[in-house]
This record gives sequence, structure tokens and C-alpha cells, in this order.
Amino acid sequence: MKKTLIALCMLFVAFNVQAQEPDAAEEQAIAMELAAIDLEMKVDTELFQKMSTNMYVSQSPKAMVMGMIVPETYENAITKLEGNLPPGFKVTNKGEKMMNGVNTMSLEGTIESPEGVINCIMYYTKRDADTCTVFMGMSEVGVDKKYTDAITAAANSIIKK
Repeated sequence: MKKTLIALCMLFVAFNVQAQEPDAAEEQAIAMELAAIDLEMKVDTELFQKMSTNMYVSQSPKAMVMGMIVPETYENAITKLEGNLPPGFKVTNKGEKMMNGVNTMSLEGTIESPEGVINCIMYYTKRDADTCTVFMGMSEVGVDKKYTDAITAAANSIIKK
């Protein structure tokens, strides 16, 4: 299941990279550079193990949090958001909301994996004129509340003025 969560996460990232403009090599280089920036996300390391910069995964039950900066304006990112979701992703809630005083686009939904149904939540926030911050949290359906609370806390730590 750990591999499934990582694969789903990479699928989201791949869909965003593929959706970008024709100068893909330059965009990928910028995306890789931005991915290396530590977002100083506060994550409960008793529940989640660090896999890479801004990516944490739990062993059992299955859950994951990830933050990243994408080379896309906030406006373009939210315009493309729903069209770039992986096949089988079922949106259950989508809309802009204020979070910690920041205008945020939130998207919630589920996706089926070979091991079961995964709950997903994503938040997009404007970082500067050319980039936005994306937070993703995933957990298997029925996970203990402490994991969903930890995902919410990690999101709150990354979304700030």
C-alpha cells in the first residue's frame, strides 16, 4: 500500500507536469528545482516517516502527506485542476475557502487502488506571481482519526500568510 500511495502521488504530479506548456524540458527542470525547496511542513513523525523533501508516508495504516511548489500561477493551476486528475478520481468536494487567512482552492475526493479506496485532499495556494504551493494528503478509508488530524495539521502548517 505504501507503494500505491507513492504511485498515486506521482501520478498527480505527472498529470500536472504533462499539462504544462510545450517547453516541457525547461518546465521539468524548474519543477525539479522547486521540488527540492523545504516547505518547513510540520509533520507528526511518530505517525509518518520522511520519504523525501516534503513527503511523508505512514506504514500502517496507510496515509501520506506531501507538499510541493509548482511552476504555475494559482489562477492557471485551479483552472487546470479538475481536468488534470487521474482517471478514476471521484471529486466529492471542490471550492475556494479561506484557510489561516489565505485564499485556498480545496479539492477532496477518492480514488480506488488495488488495496482499497483512498481518501485524497488537495489544497492549492498562491505563493508568488509565478508559482503556487500544493498540499496533498491521502489516507485509506477508515483510518484512525489521529491520521486524518495529522494530515489536517500538516496542511495548516504549510498554508500560512
